[in-house]
Amino acid sequence: MSRQELEAQIAAIHWYHEFDFGQGLIARSSTPDVAAHRRIWRLISDQFDAIDWRGKSVLDIGCWDGYWSFEAERRGAASVLASDDVSQNWAAGAGLRLAKRLFHSRVEINQSLSVYDLATLGRKFDVILCLGVYYHLLDPFYAFAQVRHCCHPGTIVVFEGDMARYGMRADVACLPFGDATAPLFVPTPRTLFNLLRATYFDISAQAFLNSAPRAWAKSAWRRITRRAQLPSVDRAVTVCRPFAGANPLHDYRPPFGLHQYDERFNAARPAAA
Repeated sequence: MSRQELEAQIAAIHWYHEFDFGQGLIARSSTPDVAAHRRIWRLISDQFDAIDWRGKSVLDIGCWDGYWSFEAERRGAASVLASDDVSQNWAAGAGLRLAKRLFHSRVEINQSLSVYDLATLGRKFDVILCLGVYYHLLDPFYAFAQVRHCCHPGTIVVFEGDMARYGMRADVACLPFGDATAPLFVPTPRTLFNLLRATYFDISAQAFLNSAPRAWAKSAWRRITRRAQLPSVDRAVTVCRPFAGANPLHDYRPPFGLHQYDERFNAARPAAA
């Protein structure tokens, strides 16, 4: 394929991330807020530096055009599964396939895998990435349980997304359903901690990126609380590890198969009298 044809293929794709494929072939992000996204990407990349990727198996959930999948491979991962659900992706997934070809990558691609169906893989991974996903979800608790089912005891999980650190009560989340411009789920730090704890994850590290109040936050917050103060919706990278054992957040058998990680609900039931 000629260089002109390659440039035309790259230009025809609606890219979210930005790529340098070498030899002057560049993919530019076509999102209007790319400057803000670049700050988020730097935050994520900085947290990646603390992970040993060499020889690891990686699952990238909601990978979009695969930027972090290829980054994991570049950092030495032995295998990477780049997953997405193209029915929820306005770019139709063509960028991921073209980037794989241009990078001569070995990344495995599955573009019909919802975060709600991860357990159907029947696989465990050393590192799991869930970047820019949870705040789009109607049911983050169920999704986090699905992520948990893809973990072995030593797995590292990296979540990234919106978080309301100030201007909201500590134990709540913002759920502005009906506002198409807003994320569907924005937790406070305590709410995210409890949600992860309820799905048998412990937070081992967290990093934040401060951002100015956004238009959706202004309208949603005032609609819900009728207060003038605006929440500060920041971005957070949250690094977790799975745990097994008695979970104080569950007095009764937890749903979604999570009981298997808690010995209180795994013990054989006594025989009926």
